[in-house]
Amino acid sequence: MHYYVSLIFYTATLFFLVGTSVPSQSKDLQQLSSASDVMVNKLETGYISQQLNEDNASTSRVFEHEAGKASAESQNTVQFGLFITNLYDINFTDNEFTVEFWSWFRSTTEGYRPRDRTEITNAKQFQIRNDSSQLIEDVYLHSQVFKGVIKQQWDITSFPFDTQKLRIVIEDTIDVEQNLRFEIDPSSALAANIIPDGWNLVDFSITQSPKSYPTTFGDTRTPQGEPYVFSKIEAVLTLQREGTRLFISSFMGLFVATGLILVVFSINTFATARAVVPLQPRITLCVGALFAAVGAIYSMSAKVPYTTAFTLSDSLQITTFLIITLGIISSVVSDLLAHKGKETLRRQMMIVVWLIFISIHVGVNAFLILSSQF
Repeated sequence: MHYYVSLIFYTATLFFLVGTSVPSQSKDLQQLSSASDVMVNKLETGYISQQLNEDNASTSRVFEHEAGKASAESQNTVQFGLFITNLYDINFTDNEFTVEFWSWFRSTTEGYRPRDRTEITNAKQFQIRNDSSQLIEDVYLHSQVFKGVIKQQWDITSFPFDTQKLRIVIEDTIDVEQNLRFEIDPSSALAANIIPDGWNLVDFSITQSPKSYPTTFGDTRTPQGEPYVFSKIEAVLTLQREGTRLFISSFMGLFVATGLILVVFSINTFATARAVVPLQPRITLCVGALFAAVGAIYSMSAKVPYTTAFTLSDSLQITTFLIITLGIISSVVSDLLAHKGKETLRRQMMIVVWLIFISIHVGVNAFLILSSQF
């Protein structure tokens, strides 16, 4: 009996203990389950975040690759050509000449419109007409006629035996060279018989080169100090003047002055001639030579622009005034020496005068004229 009571007591105690521990264990199990869920969520979130980061990095690399590829492929290469049809009004006084030419631009870019963005950068003024565009075998061909009054700095060092380089400079005004680059069409040429009278064509060339500007034009994306570089087209016509006739007509006054002084030198050299022609007429001849030289200078100033370089014209004018001065001095001194009976000294003086005339007026100017021809 005692055995059964003890068995019942122990059984009840066991059920009690099990009953009290089950909720605690259930609670612990719930906490463990919740913690495991949190860990799983964190792991899944980290994995997803890592995957997203890897995907973003991969996408970024793809975008960077495509952007670089697009940048490399975005340069618009335009083939440019021209055909010069007129060249006239070569004006030395106003430093300009007028030119007309057909131009064409071949590009694979659909939105490229050269009429709206191309200009003659060294023109005082220009205009465009007969503009047309057409698609030929997936290439857009744009053509138009340019007419411009071009600024030109003339080289008059050897005038009128000068050689001039007439330049026509064309640039795109929107895109830098990195985005647009010109290429030369080898079919560019000149029309026949466009060279003005009095000139001969020596050479014609057309080249492409970069043109740098030391400014950003307000573009804040460009670092300060970094220049803007545009693609430039330069067409150059090299002309040589037929200057013999112009030389005679332009310097006629100086030639007359030189002739009068030669007469004075001849009279001063020979005693018989000096006895017939007194001092006063010889001085008058020198004054006439002076007026002829001044008139020639005024005539020349209307034909050529001002320059700081030493020119053939300057040499002729300076040496002419020098021999006029020698004519006046030699006339006075020659008469004084003759009156004092110093005939030998007078002849020696005149020999020196003739040597100065030949070496300076003839020699220097002849050298300048010949050097301009070769």
